[in-house]
Amino acid sequence: MKYKGVVDVNKKGNKKGFTLVEIIAVLVILAILAAIAVPSVLGYVEQAKESEQLYKVRDALIASQTTLIRTYGTDGEFGDDNGSKNGNKKLTKEQAADLKSKAGLEKNPYILIFGAGHTSYKGSADEEKMYHVYCVIYQETKDSKPWFYDGKIWSHKYLWSKSGEANAKEEVGRAMYTKAENGINYNRMKGVKDSTKQDVKVQLYCAYIKGESNASDNVPGFWNDIRNKSN
Repeated sequence: MKYKGVVDVNKKGNKKGFTLVEIIAVLVILAILAAIAVPSVLGYVEQAKESEQLYKVRDALIASQTTLIRTYGTDGEFGDDNGSKNGNKKLTKEQAADLKSKAGLEKNPYILIFGAGHTSYKGSADEEKMYHVYCVIYQETKDSKPWFYDGKIWSHKYLWSKSGEANAKEEVGRAMYTKAENGINYNRMKGVKDSTKQDVKVQLYCAYIKGESNASDNVPGFWNDIRNKSN
């Protein structure tokens, strides 16, 4: 005798399992969905990392400007980098540490260099240009892409022109070039004029080189390495 609501466990049903073909079809569909979704997810992750770094480099720009004005405003001095053929200057360890603190950086950046109006402008009609930061190079780690500030925007595009001269046909974003004057090589910012109607001369200040403060950029292959890691 059977009662309503009681299941007969001995009764065989018509239940079927998935066939091998059906399982393979499902796996193929999942693989296709994963192939579409994973790059998108990784792209979002990469964009998030880029955005986080961009906050850091913007803070580094403000901190560089603060350090520059504070040093010259108190008759302080930066160190000369005698090993650099273009006369770049080095920040002292104290200046570099102060800059890092103002930028809110938890660890030493691999590269942090900023450029301001050249010190040769001191005492001239263009002296105020010495206190303005025109460009910044920031690289967080050895393996990360360098960031470049060209006076207008941040990008991964190398600052200097390929030809080494101002050239309207160069790619947009290559804002600087090197030109000799009286036997001295000067970095120049394209499109920013001084009182003589020449592109402004830029002095580079090295805060961190390969993660070290008070270090020289006069290392074989240093600038080529930055160029090769940029777009």
